[in-house]
Amino acid sequence: MAEKQITVDYYFDYSCPWTYLSYKRLNQTVLRTASLIRWKPIEIAYVRSLIKKKEMEIPQAVSNYRTKDLQDWATYCSLKIEIQKDTDHCIARKALQGAFLAIQKNKIYEYSDLVFKSYFGECLDISDIEILLNIGKKSGLDEQEFLSIIETNQFDQKLKSNAEELIDRGGFGSPTMFVEDKMFFGNDRMNLVEFAIGQASGKILVIPGQHNS
Repeated sequence: MAEKQITVDYYFDYSCPWTYLSYKRLNQTVLRTASLIRWKPIEIAYVRSLIKKKEMEIPQAVSNYRTKDLQDWATYCSLKIEIQKDTDHCIARKALQGAFLAIQKNKIYEYSDLVFKSYFGECLDISDIEILLNIGKKSGLDEQEFLSIIETNQFDQKLKSNAEELIDRGGFGSPTMFVEDKMFFGNDRMNLVEFAIGQASGKILVIPGQHNS
């Protein structure tokens, strides 16, 4: 039976540090497995408002561990990461609007790489027009077309429909990946994503236990 090419649905928000850690690993995974990414920008703030998730107080010990865990993963992924205090997930709205143009122009990986590194590597304000214009230019996007999109919120409805679609499929945050009907949430699920791609394509590329050998 011929192998089929698998597409991974990738729901993401630039304001999430775990998504920053996941995007590069997912790209490496699809390169290894000859599969594709279907990029689906979402806004976490809107997702949370839709599911009306109540924020619980996080004990300090848990908060400290999460900070350590994030740094451990960043080191593992060879990425520099600065912890953002009091992250406002709305900060990425303009950058997410620009992502739709980057998807259309087949520049989404380069664009995402620069947005993530600007925000988490250099602590730049990715809601700032000039910073985004510089990112768009470096990504190879037309400046006027890019500016028009981020100033007019042209893809606002698409951002919302992606969030609604994610929730309808049982998702609740970023990063979320789907391999056919199987959902995986979080940076630390990439090995499972790769295994699911192998199962779906008819070629097991990673056997259970292989990553621990």
